[in-house]
Amino acid sequence: MDTPSSNAGRDREPDPEGDRRRIDELDERLKKARGPAKDEPRLDLRVSHRQTGVAYRVMVDMIAGLLVGGFLGYGLDRWMGWAPYSLVVGLLLGFAAGVNNAWRAIRAYSEEAARGNGNSLP
Repeated sequence: MDTPSSNAGRDREPDPEGDRRRIDELDERLKKARGPAKDEPRLDLRVSHRQTGVAYRVMVDMIAGLLVGGFLGYGLDRWMGWAPYSLVVGLLLGFAAGVNNAWRAIRAYSEEAARGNGNSLP
């Protein structure tokens, strides 16, 4: 036995024009409720992308320095039998190289930003 509520959506044909009109009316009401649009200053996302790129480069430089220094130190330990001294020295030198590369990247970014070219993408 069918009830009137179970046949409610079956007998009616779709009305895309009516649906579109209702959506447009709802959009107009929402715009009125929000008020007039303000011209807010937009952030230049290129700057944040550039900063993110520099941050990733610093991170990769630090990790790569540690990995290369660690692998070279470990290799010397295995080859020469100096364990663990070469590994420790290799890690320290790798850390120093990573810090040096990271400092150079940060300094280059700072100089570009000071010149006003900080918005240019790499």
